[in-house]
Amino acid sequence: MNIAFPAFFILLLIIPGFIFQNSYEKIENTNIEKKPFDVSSSLAFFYALILHCFLIYVLVPLSGSGVNFELCIKLLTSSKTLSDTDLEVINRSIPRVLLYFASSFILAYLFGKLVQWGVFKLNPYKSSKFSFDTPWYYELKGKLSDTQDAQIIKLSCLVESKNTAFLYYGLLEDFYLDSNGQLDRVVLSDAMRRPIESDDGSQSSSPQRFYEIKGDRLMLKYEDIKNINIEYLYITEED
Repeated sequence: MNIAFPAFFILLLIIPGFIFQNSYEKIENTNIEKKPFDVSSSLAFFYALILHCFLIYVLVPLSGSGVNFELCIKLLTSSKTLSDTDLEVINRSIPRVLLYFASSFILAYLFGKLVQWGVFKLNPYKSSKFSFDTPWYYELKGKLSDTQDAQIIKLSCLVESKNTAFLYYGLLEDFYLDSNGQLDRVVLSDAMRRPIESDDGSQSSSPQRFYEIKGDRLMLKYEDIKNINIEYLYITEED
């Protein structure tokens, strides 16, 4: 048997782990956690092992069939002792093998999303025990703790344009992270701006000093922003 086939077979077995990991570690098109390749590979192998155990001992028996472990070991070890009977069994099992791997890929994605949902449902705040290690997600979602869960978030962003610095102020509508989990851009609504150089320090917070920006959404790239001030607003019910 060609030595490339066992490697391909092992790859097929591990792929569901990577699918689960990728599905679990992403939310709203943002990469919320970044791990070294060796750590990522180890976790993917662990996830794939759990998923295959679930498939082999729970789902496969429900279909009325089983797994030929002896034949699998021969395939993994590149054994040259495959008999005509083994080849015939492999040939007959091709549809079921394809169904098994297709099911493992789909279940890995669905389980990843399910576990991700569970983590955010049970540990939705930055202060939670099992919160994700992300520098921006919880801050810009306003989910710091169970006593600091902001419903409205406003940003003040200092942006330098040539020789002039402007302060942009508005409601945070959305934000995007890059592939490294760092902030890439923010989107503001009801945005206003004012030049910093005209401030004399006496009325720096006066709304009259801001100029309204026409448009529904203002997008600012993080590389152009010098600093960001986050303002959390909480909605409380009064008796």
